[in-house]
Amino acid sequence: MKQLPPIFKVGNNIKDTNQKYYYEKATNKTKSKEIKKSIDNNLSIEEKINKIFKTKGYAFNIPVEITFSNKTVNTYLALKKKDSIITLDNEVIPISTITSLEIISPSE
Repeated sequence: MKQLPPIFKVGNNIKDTNQKYYYEKATNKTKSKEIKKSIDNNLSIEEKINKIFKTKGYAFNIPVEITFSNKTVNTYLALKKKDSIITLDNEVIPISTITSLEIISPSE
């Protein structure tokens, strides 16, 4: 029988082999807080939405906070129609009911 090189040999006691490997658990790290960035206070809601959809990246990668009808939703925009937007959660929001729109980005 041909002998394997030492790199391919597995010891008889597998428990000892597995105990040599461990993973470091992150401790004492603070969670990153989210900060809100307003796009531009002088723009209308429709202009803000258009600006989100005309960015270099994809609009569904940009987290937003939308306030409408006394309800606040943290979501991503999927599609813009003439008079409404559709979120990735399949929620249809009429643009006329939106009172506030802000981009949420993680702090660095």
